[in-house]
Amino acid sequence: MRLIERPKYGPLHRFTDYHVYKTLSLLTDGRRKGRKVMADRIGVGEGSMRTIVEYLREEGLVDVKQTGIKITKAGTDFVSRLPLQVYTLDAPDIALGEYSVAVQVKGVASKVKSGMEQRDQAIKAGADGATTVVVNGNRLTVPVDFDLDKGRPETAWALRRLFDLADGDVIIIGTSMSLQRAEEGAMAAAFELL
Repeated sequence: MRLIERPKYGPLHRFTDYHVYKTLSLLTDGRRKGRKVMADRIGVGEGSMRTIVEYLREEGLVDVKQTGIKITKAGTDFVSRLPLQVYTLDAPDIALGEYSVAVQVKGVASKVKSGMEQRDQAIKAGADGATTVVVNGNRLTVPVDFDLDKGRPETAWALRRLFDLADGDVIIIGTSMSLQRAEEGAMAAAFELL
């Protein structure tokens, strides 16, 4: 799934689907915010933020006025329909690096092959790495055949406690020395599965 398409001509965007998603998420509190504040919080330049906001405005997902940018009902509905759940992990039995962020993607297990594809997407996005966990029946597995329930029961239990899991769900845990990079990596891998 692509939240924003690559331009056909001219330079590529300096932002990703993660930044578009993060912009909408930041606005879900219903308050108007200025471009500069949002650019700083999301980690993009003001020019990129201007492009993101203009795209979201054209799609009817945000309302732009001199007093700031606010999410619309259509924007709120769009965010709520995305099959994603995001958590920052601070439990030592789950966290795999300095910072770890887990993203649950509902019903996409059939798209996971070896898990290396998700790791590669996370690294391209700036994370140090990523681990993919697949819900298969009532078992949590790390592709291709590591049974997390048997090999690391405390980790499997902690993930079950965080997420409302169903057969076919995937959890991607992005790790990095930076919280933003860990989240960006996990989200990049998640968007490739949508």
